[in-house]
Amino acid sequence: MEENQNLKAMVNKLCAIFLLFILTINCQQKESHKTTVNKQISQKDFSPEISINKILKLEDYPSFEKFYPNYKNLKVEYGMRETPAILFSNISEKEYLITYQYEGDTKNNFSLFEIGYLKDDIKLKNYNVNKTKYDNFNTESGLKLGMTLEEITNLKGSNYKLEKKSNEQIIRYTIDNPDNPKIKQYEMPPYFIELYLKDNKVYKVIFGFEYP
Repeated sequence: MEENQNLKAMVNKLCAIFLLFILTINCQQKESHKTTVNKQISQKDFSPEISINKILKLEDYPSFEKFYPNYKNLKVEYGMRETPAILFSNISEKEYLITYQYEGDTKNNFSLFEIGYLKDDIKLKNYNVNKTKYDNFNTESGLKLGMTLEEITNLKGSNYKLEKKSNEQIIRYTIDNPDNPKIKQYEMPPYFIELYLKDNKVYKVIFGFEYP
């Protein structure tokens, strides 16, 4: 009788150990799957931004005429940035938009856009500011001034490079391969988005193509 009880106890103990083993394996598999999914989400390829206010587009001169109907009277500025550019402001004259022209661009075609606060760049006062009817400047997916890092990553993912300079952060997304289907049609150099943050708030955004 005592031997039967010992045998029964041993069997129960083995069953308990086996069940614990199965549960442990199952939990590890779930955790591994979760890690893989999170890695895929954080490293997904982002979609490039190509427009301002869903009107003005990179490398698209007809869109410029829609964005600013009085375009014929605009003055291209030299020396304001590394390449010829045109300076705009929003209706309240707090935000600026700079459109960059690269060598080889046709008239009213732009390869790079920059938005920021006029108060942050004092030298812009030395150039002609073309006031627009727009309340603010933003990209088609919603990137705009004043955003937090969390809001940025919710839109564009976490596959970026981070650079820190004293009290500011620079977030950079890139598409290095010109043959990437998302930018191949433009036949341009690599594409990038740079967002400048202070106190976790975006104060400048630059996006478009690298200078050849």
